[in-house]
Amino acid sequence: MKHLLAIAAVAFTGALHAQSDAPGSAWSIGATGWYGGSYRSLLNTNGSGTADAIIETRDDRERPDMAFGGGLCTAYRLSERFSLEAGLAYARFGYAYSVDAGELTFGDVIDPRRGFVYNSNTVLGGSWRLVDRFHYLEVPIGLVMELGRGRWGSSTALGIAPSALLSARGITVSTNADGSEQREQYDLTGDFASFNLIPYFSTGLSMRMAGRLQWSLRPTVRYGVSQIIDAPVSARLYSVSLDLGVRIAL
Repeated sequence: MKHLLAIAAVAFTGALHAQSDAPGSAWSIGATGWYGGSYRSLLNTNGSGTADAIIETRDDRERPDMAFGGGLCTAYRLSERFSLEAGLAYARFGYAYSVDAGELTFGDVIDPRRGFVYNSNTVLGGSWRLVDRFHYLEVPIGLVMELGRGRWGSSTALGIAPSALLSARGITVSTNADGSEQREQYDLTGDFASFNLIPYFSTGLSMRMAGRLQWSLRPTVRYGVSQIIDAPVSARLYSVSLDLGVRIAL
């Protein structure tokens, strides 16, 4: 965490010094927000058949969850087309697991990450939705390419974001047969990795406004290359989102 904050501090210090430059400075500052979907890819880390069975069950039942985030950045223009950017951002990844009580049979797995629930002759009503969410503090560092000379152009970014895990949280939403809901939040158990390395790629449109303002809208893919937990069944997190950004030349 301290290393990430130090990197971000260096980036923002450069932007502050750039404010004293003459008009036409190569420096700019900006903000970005995004919204989309997040999921995971499961890994069998010990090659066991049991882990393969768990992965098959989870792949059948788990679904994507919402992904969103946002942050601030500073950029330095290298040339007419290319610039370097760095900043500080928050990002949320996750995935969900849904179970309908009416679909359960004896020995059905409700959540292979936490144990088993056995359905006897008693008929249960309602459903459950279990969500695992991972909150990260990122320092995205990337190369941006911009094409086009008029008001409209293209904007493409390729970079990597060293990320510190802020928290791993779980949510259980129980829907009873009568339609009422119960919601519970808790810390996920497990030795989750405190660091992740998340490359990202985005490409889309940019629009230059009068003066120093520029907007961008880019579909973005983020993929964490680090395993999130040291366990027989581990995972890598990824997301696909639509990023809206604004940049102001200094």
